[in-house]
Amino acid sequence: MGNCEGFNRRAFLGSVAVGVGSSAILTSNAQGQENKGQENASAKPEQTQQFVASYPILQNVTETSASIAWALNTPSTGWVEWGTTPALGKIARNSEFGLNPFEEDFLSARISGLAPNTKYYYRTATAAFSYRTAYDKSATEPQYSDVYSFTTCGPNAKSGSFFVMNDTHNTIPTIREHVKLADELKPDFILWNGDLCSFYMDAQHIKENIANPTNSPYAAERPIIFVPGNHDRRGSWARNLKKCLTTWEQDDPKFYSLGYNYAFRQGPIAAILLDTGEDKPDWHPAWSEMANYEPYRELQTAWLMKALERPEIKSAPYIVAFCHIPLYDKNPKANPGNILDRWASFQWPCCQMWSPLFEKYGVQLAVAAHQHRFSYAEPTKDRSWAQIVGGGPEMANACSIYCYADENEMKLTCTKLDDKSELGSWTYKPRV
Repeated sequence: MGNCEGFNRRAFLGSVAVGVGSSAILTSNAQGQENKGQENASAKPEQTQQFVASYPILQNVTETSASIAWALNTPSTGWVEWGTTPALGKIARNSEFGLNPFEEDFLSARISGLAPNTKYYYRTATAAFSYRTAYDKSATEPQYSDVYSFTTCGPNAKSGSFFVMNDTHNTIPTIREHVKLADELKPDFILWNGDLCSFYMDAQHIKENIANPTNSPYAAERPIIFVPGNHDRRGSWARNLKKCLTTWEQDDPKFYSLGYNYAFRQGPIAAILLDTGEDKPDWHPAWSEMANYEPYRELQTAWLMKALERPEIKSAPYIVAFCHIPLYDKNPKANPGNILDRWASFQWPCCQMWSPLFEKYGVQLAVAAHQHRFSYAEPTKDRSWAQIVGGGPEMANACSIYCYADENEMKLTCTKLDDKSELGSWTYKPRV
């Protein structure tokens, strides 16, 4: 993926082409003993080829904010230019502790201060950057993406829709078929419900399978919502996944560590994002003392109670929860996730904590994955919420879930990916 095969460079860069002849040198003018004798020193970054490795990935669109990430081929700095018209005019940078970003593999920026149900425009800007010493550094001229647009979510939209793909396990042909179907259905957002890859040992793996699996701007205008799966926690690079799949901002410091938990309204639908964690208990020898999910799930339970009390969530006509590992399995012998034998078929510890809140606040549907086979469980007298489980990574068992809701009903449909046949369709009436 180093040169992003199939990447339309001319369309992506717009009017700026970067190469040896067009590299601009930016030299610090800082004074002091450290830079004595090198005030005018500068050096071009060694890589003057294309240094953007993916189209922008729009994510985490809320009523008032959105984040954008993009992959790199060389160490760079960058920012997002945005505005209410294609003229843009504002800049967002992922600055931290007074420093603007400098990254090797991914850049990102969060746009804030937005208005609900409003259209915005943006483009990314990337400049390859080189440090030789503290004051001997340089950057190329920015490389710009095309201008894209998105609309913030909010409760005032008359309808809401989402598309779910899951357990892709770095199977790029399957990912491309999912995206092709999503292009036809035009959902408000794509929810990638865990196990995007089988493991994460380096950044290149993420660039190929997540940032640019289709060689197209598949997520530049239609946001990706990421719900972690158990495989998304495996490997030496798993802790860096947030560089590409950005986390949500929590408004309560108590929940700052819950980066992938969030609740938002998309028209009549309230979406609740939960993280079931790994498919074995923390004390399983497979983790070598590297798992600590029990307190993490307990904290999510406290967060979930607060999220479901939020007025815009509590008043939603439909409430849908998303998590990777199912919370229910009809098989009485199914592995519940709290024993040493093999791996969880469903996550009974999470169900014990979260199902009572689903009951109390009227959650109608849980959308899950993990089992690599489609299933649908109707509500029962002991469980008022339904559960749908998506398919697996191979075309033979892959399926897509699509949901559309308006003021009259919410309709859920599951489709086989290989022949586009319908596996089932269900409707839900408004809660309120």
